[in-house]
Amino acid sequence: MIALERLNQQFADGKHIAFVKIGELILAKIDTSVARAMVAVQGAQVVEWQPAHEDLPVVWRANDPLYETGKSIRGGVPICWPWFGDHPTLTLAHGFVRTRDWQLMHVHTAPDHTVSLHWRITDSPDTLALWPHTFELDAIMHIGSDLRIQLVTHNTGPEPFSITQGLHTYLKVGDARSIVIRGLEATYYLDKLKGYARDYQDDMITIHGAVDRIYFGTNHAVEIEDGELDRLIQIDKEGSYSTVVWNPDDRVPSGMRPEESKDMVCVEAVNAADDTVSVAPDESRILGTRISTRRLT
Repeated sequence: MIALERLNQQFADGKHIAFVKIGELILAKIDTSVARAMVAVQGAQVVEWQPAHEDLPVVWRANDPLYETGKSIRGGVPICWPWFGDHPTLTLAHGFVRTRDWQLMHVHTAPDHTVSLHWRITDSPDTLALWPHTFELDAIMHIGSDLRIQLVTHNTGPEPFSITQGLHTYLKVGDARSIVIRGLEATYYLDKLKGYARDYQDDMITIHGAVDRIYFGTNHAVEIEDGELDRLIQIDKEGSYSTVVWNPDDRVPSGMRPEESKDMVCVEAVNAADDTVSVAPDESRILGTRISTRRLT
């Protein structure tokens, strides 16, 4: 409990910010007049986010997720870095930072009650054994009436390196089969469920089964129109030229029940597949997302 006590002594304010332990993990609990959220120290992972103007969460998590050391929590916004998806030789999918503890550097509450958290992770002997580069990786999140996350990669080594990465955002919807996803029309995508076959999206996206696609040339906002919940979710992006759309239907991964897939969809700001990011020595690169909502009627 030493880490929990230290975090509460250093950053809790007695009103809106506290640190709690759930299962094996420590989480920051945010509760202000504008939003409620939970963020895990492991992975600097936003687990929940619900702005005050919404009756239901906007960031989705599984009903009964596991809070276990070394395992990403099913839902929220896992940070995938320094590779997105499968590694060509390692069994470790989506990189290694989502299953390691990050250091909380700073907490700030703005006059509008938005809470900002600044997390950091750096290379270690363990990470160098997996990926032979030195780095400093920051996750800067602003939790308020909207949710903003910036992932900042800094190359602290003498050689350039390349990464793929993602903010693997799970979003709560009323019924995945009734939503409409706009903003990815007239773009090409790779279909993971068809052996990464290349195809063309000529219209808005509707979901009628399992979907797992990477859309390219998409650095603009994407919208989810959700008639069941009478809301529109807007996903803005920064430093991202590819977008993942994922719903597993009944092919659910561990930590999720088959019936839960109808309540969620992932629309993710990523750099994936051919959209790689090169980072020169002493250079920084940013991947960002902003999630906001408004009523349809």
